[in-house]
Amino acid sequence: MKPDDDNPADTRVMGIIHSALRRDLLRLHVVLAAGPVPDDHRVELADHVLWLMELLHHHHESEDSALYPQVVDHNPDSAPMVARMNEDHHRIEPAITAFQDAAHAFREGTPDSQEQLVSALDGISEVLLPHLEREEREMMPLVSASITEAEWTAWDENYNIKPLSLPELAREGVWMLDGLDEESSDYVVHLVPAVPRFVILHVLGPHNRHHFADLWKGTDAEHIPSQQLSTGV
Repeated sequence: MKPDDDNPADTRVMGIIHSALRRDLLRLHVVLAAGPVPDDHRVELADHVLWLMELLHHHHESEDSALYPQVVDHNPDSAPMVARMNEDHHRIEPAITAFQDAAHAFREGTPDSQEQLVSALDGISEVLLPHLEREEREMMPLVSASITEAEWTAWDENYNIKPLSLPELAREGVWMLDGLDEESSDYVVHLVPAVPRFVILHVLGPHNRHHFADLWKGTDAEHIPSQQLSTGV
């Protein structure tokens, strides 16, 4: 066991993932508000929305099935807040489905599909953004007080890292790094062991960096950075 494994869980990555979600929802809003999206860009944006929603669904699933039950097991007093998180997730799920449905229609270019995507974006933002802040400000301090760094790392590795192929891990990692400050970027890259880290950064990384840069290039959303809340996460 490493010397710091018995320390309280370091949950910083939760805030980083949340910030990346906020960043791209804002970017999408800016692009959609600017006028009709050209056909080639429309397909790329729709595919990105579908990828984001799959990531968000898995993010919530791993919390509900493995992280939060462990927190309650260690700290029964956390049960009301965990119940609130579960309620939030159930309320968000229909908004995820509606956003996915709108993205499929937008991808096909069906009439009024851009307006439908804007409406679905508003719908998911309404329920998701307050949840992300509540999770950071109220739930993550409970997690840190309830489980150790070793337990947090085991959950992250087993449910968020190991299930992904190396290309999938590279895509998600580069997405998280987009617009991060140097300290947060260094923290994120060192969540992955040295050998896959090298592959992600130097072999698979360039393609993914170009993919995400091209997604927003030439729009007012291009330079919107990740904005992390000062929540102590």
